[in-house]
Amino acid sequence: MPIWIRYTKKILVEEGHSIPNLIHIFQLIVRHSDLFYSCRAQFVPQMVNSLSRLGLPYNTTAENRRLAIELAGLVVSWERQRQNEMKVVTEGDVPNQISDGLNSASASADPKRSVDSSTFPEDPSKRIKVEPGLQSLCVMSPGASSSIPNIETPGSAGQPDEEFKPNAAMEEMIINFLIRVALVIEPKDKESNTMYKQALELLSQALEVWPTANVKFNYLEKLLSSVQPSQTKDPSTALSQGLDVMNKVLEKQPNLFIRNNINQISQILEPCFKYKMLEAGKSLCSLLKMIFDAFPLDASTTPPDVKLLYQKVDELIQKHIASVTAPLTSGEDNSANSISFVLLVIKTLTEVQKSFIDPFILVRIFQRLARDMGSSAGSNIRQGQRTDPDSSVTSSRQGADIGAVISNLKSVLKLISERVMVVPECKRSVTQILNALLSEKGTDASVLLSILDVIKGWVEDDYSKPGMSANANAFLTPKEIVSFLQKLSQVDKQNFPPNALEEWDRKYLQLLYEICADSNKYPLTLRQEVFQKVERQFMLGLRARDPEIRMKFFSLYHESLGKTLFTRLQFIIQIQDWEALSDVFWLKQGLDLLLAILVEDKPITLAPNSARVLPLVAPGSVPDSSGMQQQITEVPEGSEDAPLTLDSIVLKHAQFLNEMSKLQVADLVIPLRELAHRDANVAYHLWVLVFPIAWVTLLKDEQVTLAKPMIALLSKDYHKKQQASRPNVVQALLEGLQLSHPQPRMPSELIKYIGKTYNAWHIALALLESHVMLFMNETKCSESLAELYRLLNEDDMRCGLWKKRSVTAETKAGLSLVQHGYWQRAQSLFYQAMVKATQGTYNNTVPKAEMCLWEEQWIYCAGQLSQWDALVDFGKSIENYEILLDSLWKLPDWAYMKDNGIPKAQVEETPKLRLIQAFFALHDRNANGVGDAENIVGKGVDLALEHWWQLPEMSVHARVPLLQQFQQLVEVQESARILVDIANGNKLSGNAVVGVPGNLYADLKDILETWRLRTPNEWDNMSVWYDLLQWRNEMYNAVIDAFKEFGTTNPQLHHLGYRDKAWNVNKLAHIARKQGLYDVCVMILEKMYGHSTMEVQEAFVKIKEQAKTYLEMKGELTTGLNLINSTNLEYFPVKHKAEICCIKGDFLVKLNDSEGANVAYSNAITLFKNLPKGWISWGNYCDMAYKDSHDEIWLEYAVSCFLQGIKFGVSNSRSHLARVLYLLSFDTPSEPVGRSFDKYLDQIPHWVWLSWIPQLLLSLQRTEAPHCKLVLLKIATVYPQALYYWLRTYLLERRDVANKSELGRMAMAQQRMQQNISGANPSSLVLAADGSARVQSHTGGNLAPDNQVHQGSQSGSGIGSHDGGNSHGHEPERSTATESSVHTGNDQALQPSSSSISDGGQGTMRRNGALGLVASAASAFDAAKDIMEALRSKHANLAGELEVLLTEIGSRFVTLPEERLLAVVNALLHRCYKYPSATTSEVPQSLKKELSGVCRACFSADAVNKHVDFVREYKQDFERDLDPESTTTFPVTLSELTERLKHWKNILQSNVEDRFPAVLKLEEESRVLRDFHVVDVEIPGQYFSDQEIAPDHTVKLDRVGADIHIVRRHGSSFRRLTLIGSDGSQRHFIVQTSLTPNARSDERILQLFRVMNQMFDKHKESRRRHICIHTPIIIPVWSQVRMVEDDLMYSTFLEVYENHCARNDREADLPITYFKEQLNQAILGQISPEAVVDLRLQAYNDITKNLVTDGIFSQYMYKTLPSGNHIWAFKKQFAIQLALSSFMSFMLQIGGRSPNKILFAKNTGKIFQTDFHPAYDANGMIEFSEPVPFRLTRNMQAFFSHFGVEGLIVSSMCAAAQAVVSPKQSQHLWYQLAMFFRDELLSWSWRRPLGMPLAPAAGSGSLNPADFKNKVTTNVENVIGRINGIAPQCFSEEEENAVDPPQSVQRGVTELVEAALLPRNLCMMDPTWQPWF
Repeated sequence: MPIWIRYTKKILVEEGHSIPNLIHIFQLIVRHSDLFYSCRAQFVPQMVNSLSRLGLPYNTTAENRRLAIELAGLVVSWERQRQNEMKVVTEGDVPNQISDGLNSASASADPKRSVDSSTFPEDPSKRIKVEPGLQSLCVMSPGASSSIPNIETPGSAGQPDEEFKPNAAMEEMIINFLIRVALVIEPKDKESNTMYKQALELLSQALEVWPTANVKFNYLEKLLSSVQPSQTKDPSTALSQGLDVMNKVLEKQPNLFIRNNINQISQILEPCFKYKMLEAGKSLCSLLKMIFDAFPLDASTTPPDVKLLYQKVDELIQKHIASVTAPLTSGEDNSANSISFVLLVIKTLTEVQKSFIDPFILVRIFQRLARDMGSSAGSNIRQGQRTDPDSSVTSSRQGADIGAVISNLKSVLKLISERVMVVPECKRSVTQILNALLSEKGTDASVLLSILDVIKGWVEDDYSKPGMSANANAFLTPKEIVSFLQKLSQVDKQNFPPNALEEWDRKYLQLLYEICADSNKYPLTLRQEVFQKVERQFMLGLRARDPEIRMKFFSLYHESLGKTLFTRLQFIIQIQDWEALSDVFWLKQGLDLLLAILVEDKPITLAPNSARVLPLVAPGSVPDSSGMQQQITEVPEGSEDAPLTLDSIVLKHAQFLNEMSKLQVADLVIPLRELAHRDANVAYHLWVLVFPIAWVTLLKDEQVTLAKPMIALLSKDYHKKQQASRPNVVQALLEGLQLSHPQPRMPSELIKYIGKTYNAWHIALALLESHVMLFMNETKCSESLAELYRLLNEDDMRCGLWKKRSVTAETKAGLSLVQHGYWQRAQSLFYQAMVKATQGTYNNTVPKAEMCLWEEQWIYCAGQLSQWDALVDFGKSIENYEILLDSLWKLPDWAYMKDNGIPKAQVEETPKLRLIQAFFALHDRNANGVGDAENIVGKGVDLALEHWWQLPEMSVHARVPLLQQFQQLVEVQESARILVDIANGNKLSGNAVVGVPGNLYADLKDILETWRLRTPNEWDNMSVWYDLLQWRNEMYNAVIDAFKEFGTTNPQLHHLGYRDKAWNVNKLAHIARKQGLYDVCVMILEKMYGHSTMEVQEAFVKIKEQAKTYLEMKGELTTGLNLINSTNLEYFPVKHKAEICCIKGDFLVKLNDSEGANVAYSNAITLFKNLPKGWISWGNYCDMAYKDSHDEIWLEYAVSCFLQGIKFGVSNSRSHLARVLYLLSFDTPSEPVGRSFDKYLDQIPHWVWLSWIPQLLLSLQRTEAPHCKLVLLKIATVYPQALYYWLRTYLLERRDVANKSELGRMAMAQQRMQQNISGANPSSLVLAADGSARVQSHTGGNLAPDNQVHQGSQSGSGIGSHDGGNSHGHEPERSTATESSVHTGNDQALQPSSSSISDGGQGTMRRNGALGLVASAASAFDAAKDIMEALRSKHANLAGELEVLLTEIGSRFVTLPEERLLAVVNALLHRCYKYPSATTSEVPQSLKKELSGVCRACFSADAVNKHVDFVREYKQDFERDLDPESTTTFPVTLSELTERLKHWKNILQSNVEDRFPAVLKLEEESRVLRDFHVVDVEIPGQYFSDQEIAPDHTVKLDRVGADIHIVRRHGSSFRRLTLIGSDGSQRHFIVQTSLTPNARSDERILQLFRVMNQMFDKHKESRRRHICIHTPIIIPVWSQVRMVEDDLMYSTFLEVYENHCARNDREADLPITYFKEQLNQAILGQISPEAVVDLRLQAYNDITKNLVTDGIFSQYMYKTLPSGNHIWAFKKQFAIQLALSSFMSFMLQIGGRSPNKILFAKNTGKIFQTDFHPAYDANGMIEFSEPVPFRLTRNMQAFFSHFGVEGLIVSSMCAAAQAVVSPKQSQHLWYQLAMFFRDELLSWSWRRPLGMPLAPAAGSGSLNPADFKNKVTTNVENVIGRINGIAPQCFSEEEENAVDPPQSVQRGVTELVEAALLPRNLCMMDPTWQPWF
């Protein structure tokens, strides 16, 4: 024995009596247990003896106790180690075969393995290590417990120490110590808990090591007897600890222990039941279970005392259950717990012994629990509504309770097994309870799940016993099964947590499916019954979430139905009742049934216009695919790294293609069906696609059979559940029907009801619109439709419908008056109509609906005219309470309202009714009026929001009335606050006599302030204004009343009400006047205020409004003048005096007192200078005087007045500037205008000139140049970017003209031009080819072989050469100038300093011939140069940046030669179509000329050098086919030529589209722009809005977008740039090259449109309809290149048609060729001219019948836009845009609107027309010869429907005309048009039409000013005359009454629309205009 062991032992013996030393030594031993192992005999006795000393006393410390436990453990583990070693020896040295169950370590264990990796979960030392406090203990123990027998222990195996094993006494001591320690520890904190567990763990290990040791249990007895609460421990924990210990012992030695200790066991039962601790319960159960296992109940071996124990258990259970199920007498709180306890016991016992418990007991418990569940669920629901503070406490307790109840219920359910159900009474009550639980709302999910499990078990058990299906002891009869399944399927699963839901679905559906489908197990009758009564009724299987289950159920349905479409549809529509699914989108289930009968094994085919690739190999030469497959397999596996060879790529691709070609319908449809189940939107779209297809394939009688059931299905009530969901089934069904042909006839009331109830508005509208067209004489349809329009607030559509349907002229005329706001006249018309009807003038032909319409419109007009008294009388006479309630409070007549209105009214609940009730409650001001009002408003808000949700998504228009109601509701709430505020304030101030604290009425003041700012829109109808402001008046009266005593104490408050009321009344009057309701205005001013005093400011406003009204009223001028003269001006401040003087001047002018007027105006200005409107009025007066007297001094005065007005900031300065510039342009020689212009120029703000830049630049070459130059210099310094683009282009255009001043060069130029022209056809001036205008040469007629085709050889336009060089981008660094081939003199390289901008592309020479005064050209160029220099010197950096930007854009983004050739071919093709010769005749001479020109130009020497590949590819073939010089191959007839061009067009088109990418990359196209670092450049086009622009508020250019899209439209290709702004916005511009000279006209026309948009904004009718022309931005880059703003969604009208042709595999040009062929004989002169029209009409009709239907556009838009709501929004926008385009076409007589020139945005409906400008004849008059006034063709009409055209287009055109000719705007319009024509004619005079000889051109260019002015004014007068012809004019009563029947005010427009739609006119149009589309 080593010495250190001896010392250890010595200390232990000597010092052992002192506890610290003892502990010290023992810790040493524990830490190094393996070192002491061999000498354990020396220590074990000591250790065992000290255990109780260390561990048992109550007051011992935790460390000591833990040490004691560890010591015991150490002894046990040493003993185990010894036993293992013995085993190893006996088993013949198999080291690791340890039979001990716990230590089954793997044989490969590493001998050096330390504790950490030890593999025994239960090892004490491992446990020690894990203890946080013990880490230090284990650090040094390298492997005490490792399973490797410690053979390396020193000493031989023969030593007696090695064999030491404790004797029996020691064993017993250790075991008893462990038991006692376990009972002593109180497991309350974490540490003691661990110790407790460790003690128990060691106990079981000790019992394993010494299985036969004797365990004494007398400690437990002591414990039980001492279970009095007095002890420190809680008795129940003591109990559970005792039970734990017993369990541990029982586990290891059951029989022995039970025999020895049966008495203790029965003792422990009673207290357990008494305390009902659940934890103890669990231990008890395991105890009992082990006893039962050891001695089964019925076995003969069981000793009697054990049987006694069993009896006792039984008794206890009975007793407890009795107490639980008895009616609750004592409020025993933990009843739930006791049930849980008993149940636990029962559960355990039944596990061992099935028949132990009596079924009745269980049923009683079950009833009690179900009762609990019900009540707790109920109270929980109530809980939510109670708000008392302690409810949270109760609910938390309840939560615990419910938890217990739930778990108990679950356990009872598990227990109710066969035994219970066999007893009939029990079965009955259980069934009852189950049913109650299933139908109860609050039953918990988990309970329901366990019920499901139980029932599932019963059903499956019943039928799983073979041969027993009819047996009497089946649990459930089939009838009960069905009823249970029904109950289960109706369970309310709303509160299920998701995982429970999933489980429920899985289990229930599994069961259901098995019953329905398993034919081996269940009898047929049961299966059918379950399928019909459960599944068919509730459809749970079909709506399952899990696709597999759903497919199983689906196959049941699928097999039970016939396979024809008709049976399927009939099943969906008629047979199946879908009520159970009424809360979901159940059509997806129906859809499945339809799609399931598709033929699934057909291959998928593509539509004709889908993307297809040509076959790589000619068919037939492909080896059979099997060979391919083999080759493919040989590709080595690691082919990822192998270099990709061509072969392998082709093979891979072939493999892919093979796979793809095998795809079948099923591959597409099955996933689609799955998607439809996931997403209702997909299902919706699929149904809408599939239903019409299915419908068409049905037979006629089948369709008839289904029509009635369809109506029945749609009118079912259960759809209401889906009312709020989008999409819903009703929408889908309806839309499916709407798209079906033939359309089943449906009751229109039903459609209307569905439309408004299920938010299927636009589907219903479309259906009804088609119904109205199909069943013309059915009045019900149109009435329903009109009603829907009314509900959607679509007044124009409604009027359009009525005008088409009405019988009488009165209706038409009256409605058009209403549409344009002429209420007075409309009212009298309707009144006359009613009178006529009552007198019998109409012989009862007028339908009742129309008469109702008259009455309704009469009431509406009365409301707009504020005739409340008339309405009240009317309402009283017919007892219409709706009218009464609406009018009485505006009179106001509250008394009548109180007595008769509110009490008697039986009106439907609407927000409006709630409002009026709230008004009344507030006005009544009774005790709780405010409270009532708040409640009423709350209800009103709910109604309004509900209504809001019912309206369609996109429709703003429909929501406008609601928004107005929202405002009223808010104001009622605010009114209530005002009243509360006043009441509170009065309480306070009632006590204090003196002043009121300042912030007292803060709320009140705030609200009144807000009210002033929150007014309706100026263009809202008068009734809207009246409703709001009239109520505010009531409130102001309340405020006045409240503060009327404060006159002296607080004058400010005293005046508050008066001031605001006056403001209110004046505002209302002002609106009435603005809207032309002069009588209303006067009435309001006279009656509404009703107090004698008024603030000065408001008094002035009142006088002003009154006077201005009289000024407009007929015969009231003197009244107005008297009013002004009688006004005492003393009180007013100077400004007001001046304004009144001004108005006086206006009166005198109207009364023709010219002298007096002048005096009045000058007085006004003398009084107050800053009076913009005064200046303008005076200017108008001077202008008038000038026109009368022609005295130039008046002209000078007029201009100075206008400029002063602009200077002082008149609102529409632009319109006044037009006039000034016009006067300046046609100034008299002594320059009165110029003088005053220069005088005031410096005072005028700079921004007003921004919109006039193009005009100012053009003026530089006229006499007024010096003045304009000054303006431009100012702009150049302040707004350089507004000017730069235009100025630069202008410079380039003028420079050439200036350079060629010697006449000799001019002569040459003329000769050259003449060569180009000779032989050109005079009529081909304007080329209406798609896009071909881009190609039209500058001489106008032929496709001249020069710069248009860009080869740069014949023209000085360097552009041609640039694209040549850079289209391949080889030499981007080359200076742009070096390539130009001509005029080298001008091409200096570009230096920022050089004043002339040399730019490779000099302005071409075509400008020179006309403007004979070359000198003026030179001076214009110099002037422009000066301006540019000024700009550059001031903004050098900016100019440099812009220059780089523009040079790049102009040179890099031009088109490629293929694209240009395509454009040329396209243009030529159009030329062939337009050519007035027969298709059979030979090719005309002029065309041949053009062709040879094209061939020369496209393949010129220059092109050959630059585009080698292009020339190589095309030249030979092109010249062979199309060059007239190759006579052998040139086509003979025109039709042959057409065919050949078509062929070329197709080749080129496919080449261009296939070879060139659709998107180019910026870095490849222009490196400069990619690296372009922008500092100052702004996004162009921000200066067009007509208001002041602060330079720092503009959006800077951030960068150019990286992708450059190529936009291809009808043969032309453009590059589209994206400019990204500093604010993140994106603007898209397409770069247009090779422009025609007309290009500037586009900019001018847009300028005019912008002006007109402002006019539309100002006028009520146009503003109300959101009338606004779309004006994209155009930025000139060079003279022939510009950027045009483009919308990504643009599509041309022709593309729609071409798309349609492609889809249906038709040739798009077929109608054109057909038409031309039909006309051959006419052209060859074989028939008389009269017959030609009929021939054309005949051809036109044939085409419309056979080739082009009228639904193409509608269908295209239907496919493009996502839903009916979008289509409707688009339709309205598009109609307005189309109406405006038509209005402009008519107004300016712009023709040539072929469909390729109409661009529209597919998302917004905005329209942009290209080449939209008038053409002029030789005299400078607008030239127009088309039979139709504008383009409105069949497809558009079909899209809008007849009444849409009547409703939307006609009214928009009228409103536009109305806005433009309104008295305020008409003179402005005159000058704006004059400026437009001035510029047009100026530029026209440079490009004489071709017919005129060129020689005198030089002289004629300088038209003499008078002549020029004359041309301008004539054009303007014509345009204005045309507008006046169609504008709705309101005549006075007398004139109008002369006409009978009354005429509509829209008749001018209506006639135009009719002319545009008339086939006789359309057939006269050119075929390329596509009149049939």
